Amino acid sequence: MNYDRGDVVIVPFPFITSEGALQKARSTLIISDHSIDRRFEDMIMVGTTSRIVEDLRETEYRIADGTGTFKSSGLAKTSVVRCEYIMTVPRRLVARRLGLLADETMKEIDIRLKLSLGLKG
Repeated sequence: MNYDRGDVVIVPFPFITSEGALQKARSTLIISDHSIDRRFEDMIMVGTTSRIVEDLRETEYRIADGTGTFKSSGLAKTSVVRCEYIMTVPRRLVARRLGLLADETMKEIDIRLKLSLGLKG
């Protein structure tokens, strides 16, 4: 399957506990643009969390249940896109696609990504 920027996908995340290494499926948002020629089949993603706090940081974006953005995202409950939690993941690790965020939403997320990376403009 082809994945691209704005896709909300599920990826297994490793966790280290006192019992050893575990994996748990987590939703992430693809932020890399795959319309350009890339050397590797990796995707750049940011994490999401359903652990909601009232005071969002300027690098976070809430996707609230009941909104159009929420419906198109495929997320199960209100979630926060954590633009400071950036990772590169091989395409083959993506388990499945949940949904897609609209261009308008991605523009809002881009603002937060730039803040997270210290980019101007």
